[in-house]
Amino acid sequence: MKTNLKFGLLGLNYDTEAGRGWPGARYAPNSIRNAMAGIMNRMEDGFLFDVNKNKLVDYNKMELKDFGNCDNIVHYEHLQGLKDMAEEIKKVMNAGYRPVLLGGDHSVTNAGFMALHDVADGRIGIIDFDAHLDIKVDSPVQGRFSGSSEIRRAGEMEKYDMKNTVEIGPRGYNYPEHYHFIKDSGLTIFTARDLNRLGVEEVAKRTLEIVTKDTDYVYMTVDIDSLDMAYALGSGGQEPAGLTHFQLSDLIMAFAPYVDVIDFVEVNPMTDHRELTSHVCANLVLDYLAANYYANYDAE
Repeated sequence: MKTNLKFGLLGLNYDTEAGRGWPGARYAPNSIRNAMAGIMNRMEDGFLFDVNKNKLVDYNKMELKDFGNCDNIVHYEHLQGLKDMAEEIKKVMNAGYRPVLLGGDHSVTNAGFMALHDVADGRIGIIDFDAHLDIKVDSPVQGRFSGSSEIRRAGEMEKYDMKNTVEIGPRGYNYPEHYHFIKDSGLTIFTARDLNRLGVEEVAKRTLEIVTKDTDYVYMTVDIDSLDMAYALGSGGQEPAGLTHFQLSDLIMAFAPYVDVIDFVEVNPMTDHRELTSHVCANLVLDYLAANYYANYDAE
């Protein structure tokens, strides 16, 4: 369990890679912040009332620092842009904060993976909430470091291993090559159907066993399209039959105390309705923070 309750918010306002989806995720960091501000406006003396848990969250015992957006990064060369973002993320970590990253399309997770890999002095587990598998070998449209391949790229790095990686929420139909990769690599998949069948507690238990086995760090990436289309209108690539908000929230809260870096990606205000998906994401961010507080203090 992590005891550091200093969190650094950083916007990865980047969707240059969105070659297969709708552009617009670059506007999500500010949209999510605005939604968070509306909730934080209810704070009194540093306390927020978590109605779902019937508990008070004492923000006086936590720190949430906003490091702004990655505005000064290269956009004309994708890989360099990812490296630039990785450097900004490392600044957050080196300042003693646990990064809370607001994307951005899912390619920005490559930057998060790079940053934690550079800073970590041990092995790293991965939790990925996603409607898709994101294990493409390559793509003539998106290239190698895309939002459809970041999990595959992580597995090629020294400190990550597919045997310590869990994907939650994939569904639908995909490439036969992915079937063989999953079998051969040891990657664990809990589909949306699996979650409905097994339940949140069992999936959380199994996931934590996998991602923490012989690892020292955990990276969690939350693609908003892991939610069912009904809950996330403004996302990069919706798929039917996804997670409910309660399922995603409960799982994020179960994993939160073990996570070193978290990102929230693929919220797209340009395809949303009245920024509803930004509000969904803002609540998930606050659930993550609250769960860390609960794990370290007895909330009243």
